[in-house]
Amino acid sequence: MKNLIVLSLLILQFCLTSCNYCSRKSNSEAESGLELMSKKISAYQPVLLSNTLSEKVDEQSGIVWYDKLFWVNNDSGCEPELYAYNKSGKLQRTVHIKNINNADWEDLTDDSEYFYIGEFGNNYGRRKDLRVLRVAKSQLTEEQNIELTADVLTFEWADQHNFEKRKHNHDFDCEAFFSYGDSLYLFSKNWANYKTRMYVMPKTKGHHKLSPKTEFNTGFMVTGADISSDGKQVSLIGYKDFKTYMYLLTDYKGTEFFSGNKTWVDMSPLGGAQTEGIVYGENDSLFICTEKTNQPQSIYRVEWEQWKN
Repeated sequence: MKNLIVLSLLILQFCLTSCNYCSRKSNSEAESGLELMSKKISAYQPVLLSNTLSEKVDEQSGIVWYDKLFWVNNDSGCEPELYAYNKSGKLQRTVHIKNINNADWEDLTDDSEYFYIGEFGNNYGRRKDLRVLRVAKSQLTEEQNIELTADVLTFEWADQHNFEKRKHNHDFDCEAFFSYGDSLYLFSKNWANYKTRMYVMPKTKGHHKLSPKTEFNTGFMVTGADISSDGKQVSLIGYKDFKTYMYLLTDYKGTEFFSGNKTWVDMSPLGGAQTEGIVYGENDSLFICTEKTNQPQSIYRVEWEQWKN
């Protein structure tokens, strides 16, 4: 009888230990992506610039800063147009791309010569017509409303082999990229595992087969990315469970953006805002934009300088 009691106690202790381990493991997995951070910023509220933007940008997704204006695109099913508004949120310019439809425009970036539109939204995970649209800035005029044409750069994910319909349950969506040097840097939006993979694409016309260069466990779905003018800081924005999060990446080697210091920023005070785009503006001030959900489409400034290492 005594042996039976001892055996029962040992079994109970084992079960309790196992449960505690599982609990710790579960909590660790819930915070996956945070173990690599250098600094953690909690409950940060970015500065609201405007929440009275034009209804024409109610689904703004990508954003760049050019000619002292914010240029944005709307996402899937909207007009194939770029819109420009000032810091007060007043709409100034509209550019209609006349030779391309908007199947799912998700991000916008630029260099000294071109705008690049990311036509690569892929909610269902089955898309094979991924492309980047290139619009020459030399086509722009001072008119408020103009029509332009775009070049088409096509690509595919070399590591994707399953094209079954899997809405919001796969890792081959993409909503974020930026231009740096002679290449475009694309970051996947992983619905399933909340990581992101980085791909590098030449800016040349033609078809490109892209293989991932690296993967990083952000712990949220990446919806926007940009790099500072000096190339020394990268910002990733996104969300998980209706909350906004951001990574600031610094002190990395070359273009190994995940190799340096990482500041993780919790922007939960934004509530249910769906944050889509991020951009370094004048003097590398940092801005994020949200689309219309239960809150109006808005633009905010992120005072990142306070978190310098």
